[in-house]
Amino acid sequence: MSQKRLMKNLFYFFMISTLFFYSTVFAQQPPAPQVRVMTIEEQNVVPADEYVGHVEAIQSVELRARVEGFLEEVSFTEGDYVQEGQVLYRIEPDGYKARVAMEKARVAQAEAELARAQSHLKRMRTVNPQSISALDLDNAVAAELAATANLAAARATLENSELNLAYTTISAPIAGRIGRTEYTRGNLVNPASGVLATIVQTHPVRVAYAISENDFNAVKKALREMDTHGEKQLSPRLILPGNELFPETGQVVFVDNRVDTATGTITVRARFDNADRLLLPGQYVTVQVRSADPKLMPVVPQSAVLVNQEGRYVLTVKDGIATPQPIVTGTALDRMWAVESGLEAGDQIIVSGIQKVQPGQPVTVLPANSEN
Repeated sequence: MSQKRLMKNLFYFFMISTLFFYSTVFAQQPPAPQVRVMTIEEQNVVPADEYVGHVEAIQSVELRARVEGFLEEVSFTEGDYVQEGQVLYRIEPDGYKARVAMEKARVAQAEAELARAQSHLKRMRTVNPQSISALDLDNAVAAELAATANLAAARATLENSELNLAYTTISAPIAGRIGRTEYTRGNLVNPASGVLATIVQTHPVRVAYAISENDFNAVKKALREMDTHGEKQLSPRLILPGNELFPETGQVVFVDNRVDTATGTITVRARFDNADRLLLPGQYVTVQVRSADPKLMPVVPQSAVLVNQEGRYVLTVKDGIATPQPIVTGTALDRMWAVESGLEAGDQIIVSGIQKVQPGQPVTVLPANSEN
């Protein structure tokens, strides 16, 4: 009898413990995260063709030494933005200054010789012609001409020496970003030393991309309409690495006049302002060029689009559960993406509180005008 009572007590103890355990677990579960959703609507979107673009500097300058000497100063930080006219290198100028001083003295000497020859010729011409020979007069004329030539040569040599002295200071011929320096202070450089550093213009820049022969007619038509009506029919946009939309709109400035027979494509260049220097020469970007015929497409905020190994997706809300929905995005519209597939009008996607949600997790949808 005592054994039955013991078994009954153990059973009650087990049941009470189990109920206590589950009540504790459920009591510790956090509430469903609060999110805001957006109901998908369709908008008229002008579809865009996408191409691989290559950022190019409109101007690029290789700095080289034009005279020989030891580098006395390297006055820039590698990778910095430099202004046009900014001093970048100084070559030891002492020898070139001495050369200029010597050539100035030679010019003064030549000027004195010319003055003497002119004075002698003037005297020869003012005396009685019967008292001098024709040979003496010819010699005086020749001496004056020779002195004039010597002065011109001395001045040319001085000008060359002054140029060489000026070449000891190497300044930036354009504004742009300067790369690394190949020579540091104290090194001997000369015209055979090669490139000292390179400057590339970063604002504005151009982006080159290749279009197919089929797209060429549309581009040509848009350019013709732009010339006729003054409207920007071609407005290339850029998608940066990381799927970020570049804020500036480009302008097509060049369409090649021949087809690359190897690829069947035509090169196009567009110019983009780049004041914030988000684009770097050599960088690859995606170029979006809109076609002419709009169509209704779902649009979503770019901030609501997530990326995983399989591509882009959004979190939809179905029956209170956050559900990942793969999508294929198309044209970028300022801060929105046009969606080519994966969503329909009327679908609800999470646009606020995404960082607190895991796929498959219950969520609490807040009213649109509430504070999160």
